[in-house]
Amino acid sequence: MGISVPKMWIRAGFFGMVGLLVVASAIFVLKKPTLNIDVPGTRCLLPPVTIPPFILADQRGQIFNNDRLMGNWTLAVIGYTYCPDVCPTTLHEMSVLFKQFDRPSSKIKAPRFMFLSVDPFRDTPEELGEYVGYFNKDFLGITGTPEEIHNLVTGLQLFYIYEDPQGIFIRDVLHKPSMDNYAVTHYSGVLFITPRGELVATLTPPINADEVLKVFQKLHAYYGD
Repeated sequence: MGISVPKMWIRAGFFGMVGLLVVASAIFVLKKPTLNIDVPGTRCLLPPVTIPPFILADQRGQIFNNDRLMGNWTLAVIGYTYCPDVCPTTLHEMSVLFKQFDRPSSKIKAPRFMFLSVDPFRDTPEELGEYVGYFNKDFLGITGTPEEIHNLVTGLQLFYIYEDPQGIFIRDVLHKPSMDNYAVTHYSGVLFITPRGELVATLTPPINADEVLKVFQKLHAYYGD
């Protein structure tokens, strides 16, 4: 003997199933598109990397910490003012890039640019201000204690190491090398940080203003303001 199921239950089950299908379809449609950036040297970090807590200072002596990263996109590089080639070349390209944001036709709010010194023993706030200001008066030069700089750089899984004139690496970056004319070997790519303080992509050299802009536009379209 079969069990009689009330018609209203059948209708409820049918419309419930339709509702689930509608929700599933909506989720599929609203699902974020795949982040695809076809610029050579670009590395997208999914999931994004949260910037570890830090307390540094800008060239004006103002505290620069995680809170200063909030609310606006940030492009950043690490380096040092005594760098003979890579750093000035990158900052020149950044200056070219930021002139494009000043154009009336630009539809995207300009990010901030941060130059983090990994040579706190020679790069004073005053020297940093003069250095980055040569390329753009709005660029930020960031420094701090050797420990804070090291913790931030390693927390982002980047690197830097000192090198003596003979090419011998000095692994202790928490103390000033005994000689004055040491060099710094360091990560030289551009970092892309969201207004929520998350590192979402990197771009390795050679750095070109047009390519940085293309990467930034794609990231901005994907993550928003």
